[in-house]
Amino acid sequence: MNTNSIATTAPANRVNGAQYAWIGFAMGIACMAALFIYGLLSSTPGMLVMSSSMAAMLGAVWVSTSATARKKNRR
Repeated sequence: MNTNSIATTAPANRVNGAQYAWIGFAMGIACMAALFIYGLLSSTPGMLVMSSSMAAMLGAVWVSTSATARKKNRR
């Protein structure tokens, strides 16, 4: 029997891809933090609201994506 079948290597590929998925979310939250600070310095309330809302949304998507990746890796 061949031990290098697709069924045995597919979960490892998913784990490797899921390892680096957080980088995009972390960079997005860092950008939203920078926009929030800029909004504070320039006294722009619209930028404060938009950056904090987008950071909250990005955090929620990050949590749901990582939970889904963990759930799929358990199979």
